[in-house]
Amino acid sequence: MSSRIAIGWAGRDITPDRPVSLRGLFNLRIATRVRDPLTLTALALESGGEQAILVSIDACAVDQEVLDRSRALLRERLPEFDPRKLVASATHTHTAPFAGGGIALQKDEEYLDDIRARYPDYMTTAEYTDLLVEALASAACEAWQSRREGAVGWGYSYAVVGENRRVRYFDDHAMMYGKTSEPDFSHIEGHVDHGVNLLFTYDSAGALTGVLVNIACPSQSNEGGQDYVSADFWHDTREELRELFGAGLFILPQCSAAGDQTPHRLIQTRAEERMLALKYGEGTYHRRDNSALRRDIARRIADAVADAEPAVRKDLRDQAVLKYVPRALDLPHWDVTDKEYAALQEEIARLRAQLEAVGESDRLNSTYTALRSRIAWCQRAVNRYHEPLKSVPVEINILRLGDIAFVTSPFEYYLDFGDRIKGRSPALQTFVVQLAGGGTYLPTERAARGLSYGAVPASCRVSPAGGQVIVDEAVSTLNALFAEG
Repeated sequence: MSSRIAIGWAGRDITPDRPVSLRGLFNLRIATRVRDPLTLTALALESGGEQAILVSIDACAVDQEVLDRSRALLRERLPEFDPRKLVASATHTHTAPFAGGGIALQKDEEYLDDIRARYPDYMTTAEYTDLLVEALASAACEAWQSRREGAVGWGYSYAVVGENRRVRYFDDHAMMYGKTSEPDFSHIEGHVDHGVNLLFTYDSAGALTGVLVNIACPSQSNEGGQDYVSADFWHDTREELRELFGAGLFILPQCSAAGDQTPHRLIQTRAEERMLALKYGEGTYHRRDNSALRRDIARRIADAVADAEPAVRKDLRDQAVLKYVPRALDLPHWDVTDKEYAALQEEIARLRAQLEAVGESDRLNSTYTALRSRIAWCQRAVNRYHEPLKSVPVEINILRLGDIAFVTSPFEYYLDFGDRIKGRSPALQTFVVQLAGGGTYLPTERAARGLSYGAVPASCRVSPAGGQVIVDEAVSTLNALFAEG
């Protein structure tokens, strides 16, 4: 049954004010400057006694430790709120700090003496984790306590942002960011989704207060800046949207299923680079510091939002069914085969030989730290060969809001799975959200057959079959929620 909906927003600046290590690549990167701020945004919803708080973080991932600690604080500070109904997801930028103990390959404790010798004011991962946990909990509390009756409107638009990044060759092997100029290039492995799912919120007077923007692409136009903190294209998008709708607009970005997606084109790249240079000036396009692509993506997203909002105003809802179902699942483990184990052992031996050749004269050297991370990446799969897991416990969340739905996954969830959920969902629109927890890659069966980074045992704890379990469980839950009327 529909009830009046109450809405609350809050935001926090989570930019570190000291040097930090950045998460997302194999090599150790210390950020010594801030290119643009990192943001955490919380949206609280209440209707008919049901409650939910959705949080977006400019981060590479949201480790389970961060979520667990934030929920514990919320339990103390908001006893009337069920902390299980707080969900936080990452935009998946590669230029934000580590936070949480999680499953990261690289831990700054291993290099701390060397780091502090070079950067005396270095902010440790533990310190930044404390900052992020407090920001998450306090923003969630503020959003909940500031909720007021208002209205929501959902919309759908288009923006070309994500592209599939897995290149397939005639021998059927795949390569993430493979070359398409090779004679044996066959095709791009998978689909893209240029749809933009939108949720607008309005106060009781009809003024726009915030917008949730869900796209199938990680925030990685810079791919991996080496020495700066940045929210990537979401910073530029916030600027564009606030110029259009006002400085006080709350913006909550979500990354849909996009484990195999990138903002970088892999075909006709020179044509794109030329056009970006013509539009924004020479020197603005570079994979590591790409201001031109950032600005172009921001304009595309802002255009999509601006195109949809006037139409959405024709169908605002001040009453809506709200249902939130957290689900605990046990997913099938990716059991490492004898063949995969042998290949991993060979790779570790090769990497160790390279590491020995590099030496330890500079333990912060990019090559040295990348080799150590790659060895750890292989070793964790070797460990699972010796001690395979019976299953992998995970949390997903299913939310109904009126005619639309949200489904969260903790993984870098391949786009095909998101398509399967959206295609089978009874909702008018389904917002799939990845990296809402401490997951690794979760590829499709098709990707696993092609191998390559992101679809091999070292990248994945859960087998491709686990991705389908999430699809089936999410759709089953949604069918039940929408059958209630």
